[in-house]
Amino acid sequence: MVFVSIGLRLRVEVEALNMVEALGAYTRHRTVSILKKLNKDGSIRYKILTAPAISGQSIANGYMRTLVELGNLYQLKVCDECKAYETRGGFTKHGTSKDKNLTHDDIVKNCIVEDITGFMVPDLGIRRTSPVMFSYMVPDVESAKAMVESQFHVRYDFSTQQHQPFSIESGTAIYMLMIGIDASRIGKLENGEFTEDREKRLEVAFKGISVLLESSGFGAKKARYLPIEEVVGGIAAISNPIPFSVSPPRVYPGGTNYICDTIARAEKYLGALNQLKEEIHIVYMDKERLDSCTSSKQNVEKADTMTEMLEKALQKTKKLLLPEQKRD
Repeated sequence: MVFVSIGLRLRVEVEALNMVEALGAYTRHRTVSILKKLNKDGSIRYKILTAPAISGQSIANGYMRTLVELGNLYQLKVCDECKAYETRGGFTKHGTSKDKNLTHDDIVKNCIVEDITGFMVPDLGIRRTSPVMFSYMVPDVESAKAMVESQFHVRYDFSTQQHQPFSIESGTAIYMLMIGIDASRIGKLENGEFTEDREKRLEVAFKGISVLLESSGFGAKKARYLPIEEVVGGIAAISNPIPFSVSPPRVYPGGTNYICDTIARAEKYLGALNQLKEEIHIVYMDKERLDSCTSSKQNVEKADTMTEMLEKALQKTKKLLLPEQKRD
């Protein structure tokens, strides 16, 4: 099993990417409860804060839309349902099927989107859990404050000569995002074999994440709330055969951070599993100068951008997964 764990830090300012409801003329931003660690009198305590968030479902929807476009560019099969997601009102993922002979492998072979992001057909008892997983995007409240602020706006109705006030909540934070990729399951059929275009599918799965984040391809209300966004750091760990997850991309006061913590954890993890011939390769990018712990570390590589980090992670994944003749 080859598992890729990715943690990203994004500086996002004045966004309304994930709204939950409108109460009259007031539109609320999605919020979640977050634990902030406090150190009082030498003891660890926790405080619950309410902070802006962007749901994993919202991010996954943007990812699926990206996969449709990349599937067409890579000349991979995309089913008619996924191609028509705009007119259908979203990705129905074969919730029902008129074809009673439809099989799991039929869906996997005929749609890159449903192979990578899963599907369910309850009336036929067919399902596939997504090999690519997204967390909620939540603030790192250890290193910065997060704000939800109401912005007042006014429309002018020329037909009635009246003003129409309305308010929209916006969020600003250093957001954290965790992504998991079970690379061994991409293109996999029920009998354990793989589709012929497995290598292309792997490339699309990784490049889809790059395109999604580099182009701000998720969320809504961007016509007037286009977020000011920057990826300031990230780390990817490629593990085989036992999964290993990177540390949440937090930065604590005093110097403890996710890059150094992930590397230290990986070293101890390898030591504990040395009889299983565990491999962990780490790639990171860092604009916050947190990587003082990485010098002379084996299997640790630096990238300048998020896209380069994901490309290097893809190449390491392909070397572990694909036959020897494809390891160029």
